[in-house]
Amino acid sequence: MNFFPILPSPKKAISYAFSRNEMPIIINEASDNPGAGTPGDGTFLLKEMIEANIPNSCFGFIFDPEIAKIANEEGVGSLIHVELGGKTDSLHGNPLKISAYVKSLSDGKFIQSSPMWNGSKVNLGRSARLLVGNVDIIVCSVNSQTFDEQVFLLHGIDVEKSSIVGLKSSHHFRAAFMPIAKEIITVDSPGLSSVKLSTFDYKKISRPIYPIDPILNHQLV
Repeated sequence: MNFFPILPSPKKAISYAFSRNEMPIIINEASDNPGAGTPGDGTFLLKEMIEANIPNSCFGFIFDPEIAKIANEEGVGSLIHVELGGKTDSLHGNPLKISAYVKSLSDGKFIQSSPMWNGSKVNLGRSARLLVGNVDIIVCSVNSQTFDEQVFLLHGIDVEKSSIVGLKSSHHFRAAFMPIAKEIITVDSPGLSSVKLSTFDYKKISRPIYPIDPILNHQLV
């Protein structure tokens, strides 16, 4: 059971995080972890955060160089109407049609402060902070998982004063976020790095096979 955890959906995780009435609550979308080779433009968690519209919540970050370029061209203070994320495939969610206020822009460069690779130079390319309702969304031009709070600080967001912080990573982010988070919740949304192996459409394996198929009385069923 510990090897195959039962994880909440993004919607349930957000509802629970809001009920905690403490900050910050970190929600990590491990199923779209670029460190595991995923596209980093999945929209399942972000979609639920936008719909929940919880004050002082933020998401950092989603990979979408097209939208980062548009935001940089339009400039701070502009309102853009775009389709964000979901451009690589349909497994990780569909593009989100949003109207967003461009709150800040950056070159995506910072020095990592996490205990993991502290002092490393990071370049996420042309980036932007978009505000959709109550949700601040960081959009970057380079695909990577989130390791620490620096990408948020670069765009003027203090995660310690945020209610809910959404990010894409499985484990590496914990080194920086565990000391400041009231709680960390891993969500189960579709994606290439999902822990739910039964969700994939296998073509070239013999079935049944563990752990994709359940075991009953030590026999595969």
